[in-house]
Amino acid sequence: MRNPEFKEQMHEYSQWRAKLIQAIEMYHEWRNRYGMSDPNSTDTILNILNGLQADRVTLAFVAEFSRGKTELINALFFAETGVRLLPSSPGRTTMSPTELFFDADGGSYIRLLNIESRLEDISLNEFKKQPQRWHQIDLDCDSPTQMQEAFKELIATKQVEKATAIKLGLWNERDAAEQGTLDAENVEIPCWRHALISFPHPLLQEGLCILDTPGLNALGTEPELTLNMLPSAQAIVFVLAADTGVT
Repeated sequence: MRNPEFKEQMHEYSQWRAKLIQAIEMYHEWRNRYGMSDPNSTDTILNILNGLQADRVTLAFVAEFSRGKTELINALFFAETGVRLLPSSPGRTTMSPTELFFDADGGSYIRLLNIESRLEDISLNEFKKQPQRWHQIDLDCDSPTQMQEAFKELIATKQVEKATAIKLGLWNERDAAEQGTLDAENVEIPCWRHALISFPHPLLQEGLCILDTPGLNALGTEPELTLNMLPSAQAIVFVLAADTGVT
């Protein structure tokens, strides 16, 4: 992405956040030094600091199925690698919400939440606090080939019994009828429910977070998860195909 104004704005945001964190930390130390702290106010200050350190500007990309949304993200953020990192070949599309950001503490990685987690009454935010629940693939940023292979896991699928697909909420009778698979014993489902990608892109390092969503007319995996994430985005890019429009 070569937009100097946007880069400058992200850099200003990053500096503002760093200065605010520094000021709050100095205030916290001053209170402790002069014995003015108490458990309630300390918890409040620490919560504010945690919120600021985790705060990001989220830019969501939304489109219908196969409109070039993921290809646009590849062009904007991964052109320097010389390869398509996010899978975007014909017939292979984003199957679950994918967040791209930079994790200074965790390094470069892909974390994948298994599809079976749909059966648990735990929110996505709670899952994010439990790294052990995610399948992690470390990324070698000096090897575009290794990264491209790792990113292919985002569109991994598996065959399960029809009863399992129904239990997971991934069986759609109308779609099966259209595909001629109503009587099939096994059903193809995504392996993963959600993906987190930490990558050292300059804009992501400044605090930008990219949300790549499944096609809005192909949200069979978990539409409520995608739609619930959109209101938290500061901006949404809706991608249209010039020859198709909105269906």
